[in-house]
Amino acid sequence: MKEWTVLCDRISSVGRIAVSFSGGIDSTVLLAAAVRTLPDDHLAVFADIPLLSDRQRRTAANIAGELGADLIALRLGWEDMPGVQNNREDRCYICKTAIYSALRRAASDKGFEICADGENSSDKGDERPGRRAAAELGIISPLKDLGFTKGTVMKMFSGLGLTTDVQKETCMATRLPADTFFDDSDIRLIERCEKLIRDISGVRQIRMRIRNGTAHLFTGPDSIHLLLANENELSCSLRENGIAGIKINMKGYDG
Repeated sequence: MKEWTVLCDRISSVGRIAVSFSGGIDSTVLLAAAVRTLPDDHLAVFADIPLLSDRQRRTAANIAGELGADLIALRLGWEDMPGVQNNREDRCYICKTAIYSALRRAASDKGFEICADGENSSDKGDERPGRRAAAELGIISPLKDLGFTKGTVMKMFSGLGLTTDVQKETCMATRLPADTFFDDSDIRLIERCEKLIRDISGVRQIRMRIRNGTAHLFTGPDSIHLLLANENELSCSLRENGIAGIKINMKGYDG
């Protein structure tokens, strides 16, 4: 498709580029273009933060392998993002600042000056905390600059022909109440319960958000029936993990 050609041309014109790679759809498309146009002059930097699930880590590694990308994985701890665990409104800014700072350091060590992320034009405006962190650290966003929407990026992703199953992921902290401190045990509980839900119901995409001891379950509109059909078993399994009750969101969730 012509948008893919346009993206590759843009990446080629930029030259040596380091990509903030999460294993998600946007950064995968950006990295694929970098690998295609700059096979010897690209770098993928994966920030392994405590807010990720093991599923996300495996997905990122598998995609990078399929693309044949030059990948560096950097482990960041809570000490690298002080304040994130308080889950306040500045959480995303602190987290993105840590990720982009790690990207900058890794890129500099390898002789890369240009760093990019996978933001697209469908993402919210410049007031987004992550966008502010990117601007402060000089991170460019080729997909956004070219005006590519989420739909366009999805079409380009589909054209890559990857065999790795990539699901839309959001930060694990979004599953927990705002302004409430969380730790590793809380993140691992969410991860464990979401895996149970997928295994029991067969849904591919799930978000479990805990509010006042109740697990609110979100999936795509076409998969809600799977949660409803297995509601009793889901309730029992989650209760064994300390979740008092469940509530299935009937509107559906698309990302």
